[in-house]
Amino acid sequence: MNSVRRLVWPYLIWLGLLIVVPSVFIVLATISTFHIFNEYSFKFTTESLQFLRDPIFINAFRNSWKYAGMTTLICFFIGYPVAYYFARSENRNKTLYVALLIVPIWSNMIVRIIAWENIFKPVSIINLFGLSFDLIGRDSAIIIAMVSMYLPFMIFPIYAVLDKMDTALIEASRDLGASATQSFFKVTLPLSLGGIVSGVIMTLLPAMTAFALPERIGGGTIILLGNLIEKEIFRGSFSIAATVSFVVMIVMLGLFMLIIRFDKEGETLL
Repeated sequence: MNSVRRLVWPYLIWLGLLIVVPSVFIVLATISTFHIFNEYSFKFTTESLQFLRDPIFINAFRNSWKYAGMTTLICFFIGYPVAYYFARSENRNKTLYVALLIVPIWSNMIVRIIAWENIFKPVSIINLFGLSFDLIGRDSAIIIAMVSMYLPFMIFPIYAVLDKMDTALIEASRDLGASATQSFFKVTLPLSLGGIVSGVIMTLLPAMTAFALPERIGGGTIILLGNLIEKEIFRGSFSIAATVSFVVMIVMLGLFMLIIRFDKEGETLL
């Protein structure tokens, strides 16, 4: 048992250095004058917290929920039927088809973002097909690109739950007189709630904190929380960047607790 416990130490060290320590620095930079770059004085202050009432932050926070919410909703309505189809499919190659959904994730996200950016410009490769778009800076372009980026993160958790679901429960409901629609809404959908919650959160979080995508496809005019953090860091306002990051951490923690609430065994977490 002791030899097994020793194997945990590399993970604990990694966890401490890459997660705990940076998180402590973010909290300290939020509530004090401390930061690790060029200033080692320490004095508690709430000055950076005043930024949370700034219209810039409020606008970025609102935009993040707006685009992330719409993206998550669209991903759900597309992803659930796809996950349901693969889970119920008896094709022996269905695992391969599901694995193919991972292929786009293997490519660099910046490359995919630039590809969408070029497609949304008036002059692009799609001109060869007699099509032309001028969508840079528009909501529709950002949402389309976000959906393409984060759709797999909605599909996988739902598929994991549906694939493990006991089909005998559905058959029992049908034997008791329920229609196919009633069986879906009273048996399948409630039992897949854990996967839905996980998929929603795993889509919502990266969409909320995206910065390269809205910067490129939004034409630099649409600011999300990720963009705001980036801009404040390059301006040298580390305390404000830490404050915004702290807000994101609180949101992430709250949503993670929601996952645990519906998925106590963590089966749907990727």
